[in-house]
Amino acid sequence: MSEIQKKSKHSKKKFIIVFLAVTIMFSAIRHLFSIEVSNNLSSINDEEIYDPSEEEYAEIEDSVSISKTANADLLSFASDDPYGRPHAIYGVWSYDKCFPDINSVQIVAAKQNGIQPPANREAVLKLVKEHKLVDINNSPFYIVDNLSHSMPYLVPKAQHLLNTICLNFIDSLQMKGIEPHLPMVTSVLRTVDDVKKLQKGNGNATTNSCHCYGTTVDISYNRFVPIKGTYSLSIPHTKWDERLKQVLSEVLNDLRKQDKCYVKYEVKQGCYHLTVR
Repeated sequence: MSEIQKKSKHSKKKFIIVFLAVTIMFSAIRHLFSIEVSNNLSSINDEEIYDPSEEEYAEIEDSVSISKTANADLLSFASDDPYGRPHAIYGVWSYDKCFPDINSVQIVAAKQNGIQPPANREAVLKLVKEHKLVDINNSPFYIVDNLSHSMPYLVPKAQHLLNTICLNFIDSLQMKGIEPHLPMVTSVLRTVDDVKKLQKGNGNATTNSCHCYGTTVDISYNRFVPIKGTYSLSIPHTKWDERLKQVLSEVLNDLRKQDKCYVKYEVKQGCYHLTVR
């Protein structure tokens, strides 16, 4: 038993000696590193730290302000997305399926909301004086084409719809990061005489046209007017852009779903044929 106790005591002493030696070694290493770090910090010259003057601060603020303004200009057509990303362009899944409202459907709304079809253009001017029709020319929200078989007049409710469509279209372009364009109105109010003349050159023209009630317009989907900062009474240069057609389809689809209008996608005429509800 005495030999075991001696070996045990010897092991404890050896452990204590090794433990103390290791502790002293780590303490020394830590002390050396602390001295090196403190020496490096103390070697830094205060004059080397950049301290801008008041004039330099002013220049820095101006440059930051300019950069912010430039970024705002770059995102001027961006959406209200928190990251400034434009909204995506979706269009509709099918122009024919989403805008199927044929003449027999639209004519019901035209008779409910419109005037009696005027016989000729003199009768139209009389209705304008009676404030039953309003002139849609010279609008800042769209361009009226050079009309040959119709006149630029609508009932007030239809004019309001046209303004809503075009304002929503311009707003949507901004949200999607597309440069602003104006829609082109290609056909408006037709008299009975206009329909007869139109039928001579177009066998598909119907006698009982929705255009005769002042409730219906055609908006081109392949002619848009880019805004260049100037305005002219003459018809400016127009262009076709598939994105613009898709954005306009989104606007019309939303209003149609809200029961604001009927819409027919016209392939041959290249327009959206719509009637106010």
